Amino acid sequence: MDDTFALAGAVTVITGATRGIGRETALAFGRAGASVVIVGRTTDAAPHQALPGTLQSVLAELEAAGVDARAAQADLLDEEQTQSIVDRTLEWYGRCDVLVNNAAYTSNGPIMQVPASRWQKGLRMQVVAPLQLVQGFVPGMLERGTGRVLNISSDAAVELDPGVALYGVSKLGMERLTQYLDAEIGGQGVAVNCMRIDRPVATETWNFVFERQGEELGLDATGIMEPDLVARQIEWMVRRPTTWSGNVVGIDDIESQGAPSDAG
Repeated sequence: MDDTFALAGAVTVITGATRGIGRETALAFGRAGASVVIVGRTTDAAPHQALPGTLQSVLAELEAAGVDARAAQADLLDEEQTQSIVDRTLEWYGRCDVLVNNAAYTSNGPIMQVPASRWQKGLRMQVVAPLQLVQGFVPGMLERGTGRVLNISSDAAVELDPGVALYGVSKLGMERLTQYLDAEIGGQGVAVNCMRIDRPVATETWNFVFERQGEELGLDATGIMEPDLVARQIEWMVRRPTTWSGNVVGIDDIESQGAPSDAG
């Protein structure tokens, strides 16, 4: 029996969707027929100081493409605002079928110099907020016997690069959370996986950091990927059969299994 997941008609929630991988994933899911709830902090009224993209601009792109979409402005560092994502999605659609935890918080610097308050924000963004959204949406998925959770990690979780300890530790926590979720709820129709972005991706944020701190952080643009390709790989992962769960996989891993690639 074909157990692949159909995005057509699915309600999807994507965090960090005002630019980069999140924006491209929203567009890819929308083209596949999904209803899309985009989540972010940046709005037309309060734009990012340096980076393009707002909830309104992405929502306009989706609607122009004929996608059924809504925008939920929320700061995932705040517990009540995170809960509002669950509340509004259930009010709008009555359910969430796919949750993509893509939002991230970084605060680069030597481990002894990044204050504890920023560590709390990093762990909140990369571990606690995704868990809060899982606890809000996954019970409904389990009741219906179908659903997908995809967490977006980074090679910082496994590389010991000076200056990115906060990001690496928190992303490693996200990866372990993925595995624990599968261990406890796997086999009930809901697949939980984690994509480790282990190649540079030409997002607006990456380009911004590369231009200003690239040499200091030792960033390398070799083999850089476009965000729309990563979005198509995320779509590929979400469509896998339910038994394909509990995976923490890098780009080479999924490409070797048939995910879209630069090669074809």
